[in-house]
Parts: sequence; C-alpha cells; structure tokens
Amino acid sequence: MRGFSDAPAPDRYTVRVNDVSLQWRSLSRPNLGLQARLTILALAFVLEKVFLNLFVDADNALLAQGLGATVRQSYHWGSRMLVALAACVAVYAVVRGEARLLPGEVRVRDQAIRPRWLLLHLLLIAALVPLSGLLYHDGAASLPFALVAALTLLCALLAAAAAALAMAPSHLWLRAARNLGSGWLYAGVAAVGGVLAWNWSLMLWAPTAAVTFRLVQLVLSPLLPALSVDPDNLVFSTEHFAIQVSQWCSGLEGVGFILAFGCAWLLYYRKEYIFPNALLLLPAGVLLIFALNVLRIAALFLIGNAGFVGVAKYGFHSQAGWIAFVAAACLMAYTSRRSAWLSTAARQVEPTGTAENPTAAYLLPLLAIMGTGILARAASSGFETLYPLRLVVGAAALWLCRHRWARLDWRISWRGPAVGVLIFLLWIAIAHFIIPVAAMPAELAAMAPGARGAWIASRALAAVLTVPIAEELAYRGYLLRRLVDADFESVAFRSIRWPALLISAVVFGLAHGPLWLPGIIAGLAYGGLLVRSGRIGEAVAAHAITNGLIVALVLFGQQWQLW
Repeated sequence: MRGFSDAPAPDRYTVRVNDVSLQWRSLSRPNLGLQARLTILALAFVLEKVFLNLFVDADNALLAQGLGATVRQSYHWGSRMLVALAACVAVYAVVRGEARLLPGEVRVRDQAIRPRWLLLHLLLIAALVPLSGLLYHDGAASLPFALVAALTLLCALLAAAAAALAMAPSHLWLRAARNLGSGWLYAGVAAVGGVLAWNWSLMLWAPTAAVTFRLVQLVLSPLLPALSVDPDNLVFSTEHFAIQVSQWCSGLEGVGFILAFGCAWLLYYRKEYIFPNALLLLPAGVLLIFALNVLRIAALFLIGNAGFVGVAKYGFHSQAGWIAFVAAACLMAYTSRRSAWLSTAARQVEPTGTAENPTAAYLLPLLAIMGTGILARAASSGFETLYPLRLVVGAAALWLCRHRWARLDWRISWRGPAVGVLIFLLWIAIAHFIIPVAAMPAELAAMAPGARGAWIASRALAAVLTVPIAEELAYRGYLLRRLVDADFESVAFRSIRWPALLISAVVFGLAHGPLWLPGIIAGLAYGGLLVRSGRIGEAVAAHAITNGLIVALVLFGQQWQLW
C-alpha cells in the first residue's frame, strides 16, 4: 500500500538545477593555493602572448620609426623586465617566503574561481586581437597609432587584472604582496641586474668567439699539420674542408643553458644540498660546457675533413651542442648528488651501493630513446637513417626496467582508446595550421624497397609501442607524482590535483617543439585520464591510439609532415 504525504513532490527540473549548481560550486572551488593560482596565471599569460603575437606584423614593427619604434622597444624591454621580476619574486617566495605566505595560502584555498571576471578577461583578450593587428598595420590605419597603442596597453592591463581577480579577490593579492615585504626590493634589484647582464652579454659574443677559436686551434694543430688558420675571420681550413667560428659558436649559448639548468636544479633540490658549497656547481658547469664546446667544434672539423661533409654540416653540427649540454647536465647532477661535501643525500646512500633507484626505472627508457635519437641524428646527413636504433634501445631499456613499473595498474577500458581518438582529431586540426604539408623525404624514397620498408616499420612500431610507454612512465608515472612528493611512488594517482597535472602537461607539450599546443592538450587529456581512473594503462592506450592513427594518416594519407 502506497503512503501519502502532504509535502509536494520535488520538481525534476529544480532537482537538476540544484545538481548543476552543486557541480559548478565543486568545480569553482578547486582548493587551489596561492602558488598554484600564480602558476596558472603565468602559463595563461604566456600562451595568450604567443597567440596575440600571431596577429602582429613583425616585419613592419622592425621598420617602425618614431613613436612606433619607442613602443616596440618599450614592449621588448618591458616584457623582459616583467618576466625577470616575476621569476625573481617566485624564487624569493619559494626560498624565503613560505612562512610569510602561509596565511594567505590558507585564505586563497577557500576562494572560488569567479566566472564573471574570467569572462571579462576573455572578452578583453578578444579585443586585443584586432588591436594587435592594427598596431603595425601595413598601409593606412583607420585609427592613429598613438590611440591604438594606448588602447592595446589599456586592454592588456585590464585583462591581466581581470584574470587575477578571477582567481582571488583583490584584498588577498594585496595581502600576499605585503607579506613579501623587502622581497620586492631584492627581486627588483635582481631583475634589473639580470636584464642588464643579458644586454651586456651580447657584447661578449665576439671576444668569446675569438677565445674559442684559439682553443680549437690548440686542439687541431697537433692532429692536422696542414691546417690553415685565418685569425681575422676565425676560419679553419684544409684542402678538403673549411669552417668559420661565428659568434654563435662561441659557447655562450651553452653557458646560458647550463646556468639555467644549474640554478633550477639547485632550487628544486635545495633541501638536499649544502650551501654555499653547492654554488660551486655553477662555475664548474660553465667551465665544463665551454670545454665541451671547444671539443665539439674540433670534432666537427675532423669529421668534415675526413670526407663526411654532410654529416658534419647537417647532423653533427645541429646535435653536438645538445649532446654536450646533456652530458654536462648529467655529469653535474650525478657527481653532485654523490658528493658528501655538496649533498646531504650522498650520506644516505647505502655503502654497498645496492640501493635500488626508482627514478631510473621511470626515466631510463625515455632518456635512452632520446639519447639514441640525438646520436643517430648527429651521425646523419640530414635524414635520420639510423632511426631503427631508437626502437631497439627503447625496447631494451623498457625490458631492463620492467620489474619496477610492472606494479602499476595496466588495465585498459574503452576510455583510453576514446581519448586517443579525440586527441588525434585535435592534433591534426592544429597541425594543419602550424606545419605545411610535406611529401615523403627524398632520402627515404631513394632507399631500396626492403630498407625503406624496415625503416617505416620501425618508426611505426616505436610510435605505438615503445614511445607511448616510455613517455607515460616519464611524464605521468614519474613527473606527475614527483611534483607532489619526493617519494613519488607513494603518491596515488587519484590523489593528484590539477596544478601538478597542468605543469606536467606543459613540460610534455614543450617537448613536442612547434606542436607544443596540441602536446599540452594531449598531456592534460592523458594525465586527466590517469588521475580519474588510477590506471597508467589507460593513458598508455590513449597515447598509443593517437600515435597509431597518426601513423595511418602518414602512410595512407601522405601526411609526412606529421613525422
């Protein structure tokens, strides 16, 4: 017998509206701290700047005179100053400001993301699109340049303010700024010094190239008695080969990379190093990378003089710098963490050396594939004929490390393939506007049918087998969890929040060069699938399906630019 009640039955529409309201509240209160919200803002501003630059006529901007030149120079140096100041403030906050920012961190976590300010931000960015196009418009502009420049600056400032207000109320941002105290002064001085140092370093390129030339001469002279040198033009030559040591070969670019790596490494692992002892890593890294650059130029000349001009000109020349940087960075990291004088972590290593390193099991496969690729390209004359080595070395590294990551959940459902298909469609749509269509490489087409088939088969197998597993282990299995805790294996995938997901996706996207944007989106999709399901098998399946569909499009659709 059905019971009766005087209370009216709930309206279905009202229930659904309430459900949607509750879902929005849960999404708008993502429990994000101050650092996470600042990171999101910084990434959003960078992506929006890259997007807006597409609408600026760069050629006309370089030719601008008067007010146009002043605006361009102000933008050039102002953007550098802002980036340097933001970086210095972030470093100061991380190193010295955790306790000061903690009260603000707690208050910010209670704040919901405000959609009205976010909508205003997007509208202002949309307004910047036509303004960016009018700023250095070729031909008669419909508005005076001064008015366009003023409107552009006003919209940019308002867009930045709206984005900040979407993340948190103004009083919380002001309180966080006040809590840094004198940190603003230190960060400002460091930022100005860094920008000026960068400008002054441009004057060092020519004299540094001359020093590099002399050192290369000391290396080559005993090996090549017939070597001819032209100190005025920085040219080495024999009857077979000649090179010029330009300013770009001075080694300063490598010095910049190794300093950036060293500072980031020491900052990230600051709790494991002994200061000021560990600061000696920076000058040691500079000397090491400079010496490796000298050996790089000497080796390039020896390869070309031996008759392998194509390898020297195309392969070795483009890859040897990266080989030197990777070698220097790995040597710095390896030796410093095993020195009891530099690192406290060295004192915790077992004397027998039998302690298992979980990091290696997750990173070694991808590093092996990347390292093999660098060496294979360095030994090529423009086309990576030795690509099959990547498949062999990657498979061997995965087999060697299988016992460690076999503990993960490798089950697969329909979600992985479905996400893989969606990312494939998005990937080719974005690639259509970024990469021009290309036919099969001439070197590949010139191969014998059997060799060409073997090369294509190895490339396809690597794309759907070794590469997805190696990249998911490195970017999702390791980095995604390492951003949460140093003991990354103790971090459950389902417990990971989206700041770590976003950072790992950005790193993953940047590793894909010009296709960084679809790479970031793919990283978010694969990582989100992993966090939701707790299964790394889902992410690997999605990744493999995306790559497999790209392989099919390359082979059957003749879209070779995707490879």
